[in-house]
Amino acid sequence: MAKSNVTSDIFKLKRVRFSFPQIWNPKKYTDDPDREATFQATFLLDPSDAEHAKSIKEIKRLAKKTLIEAFGEVPPGFKRCFGLADKHPKKKDYEGYKGMFFLATGNSTRPTLVDRQRRDLEQADGVLYAGCYVNTNPTLWTYDHPKGGKGIAANLRIVQFYEDGEPFGNAPAKADEELDDVEIDDDSADDNWDDEDEDDLD
Repeated sequence: MAKSNVTSDIFKLKRVRFSFPQIWNPKKYTDDPDREATFQATFLLDPSDAEHAKSIKEIKRLAKKTLIEAFGEVPPGFKRCFGLADKHPKKKDYEGYKGMFFLATGNSTRPTLVDRQRRDLEQADGVLYAGCYVNTNPTLWTYDHPKGGKGIAANLRIVQFYEDGEPFGNAPAKADEELDDVEIDDDSADDNWDDEDEDDLD
């Protein structure tokens, strides 16, 4: 008999890019009272990298296996937590996503967060941030939601810092590309205030 909720085996992703980390405090992303606040993160894999290509293939294999175990087939139009960012209506425009394969994960339980020596990390350490590279060991699980239909999601279980990367969203703006030269207007340098206008500042 088919089961709607089936969890895959644990799989390992190495040196993947860390994105949109909500890992220190859970956040509620919907007004639905039945949905819990969750910890979330997205991991980016480069299809042109040989090891990442193997991992992408494994994600797809496990997804197919888990869906069939849950529903007896791969449901047509099932919702998925992974894919090529370039084909996603929103993710294709995110910084660092061009040409990447993404895996979005979540969990109501806080994930284990460690450094390269497997020592526990805290937010104040500043080690884990959007744009760094990490190792992670997720699982996939299926669902059949009355409103959302059938789909497959991923559990955020553990994150290990691997190495630093260019932080997302922190690149300095380039003045020569964004701004025009300013022409100085001598009249604009005079601060002439009428008494009648002073009340408008209250």
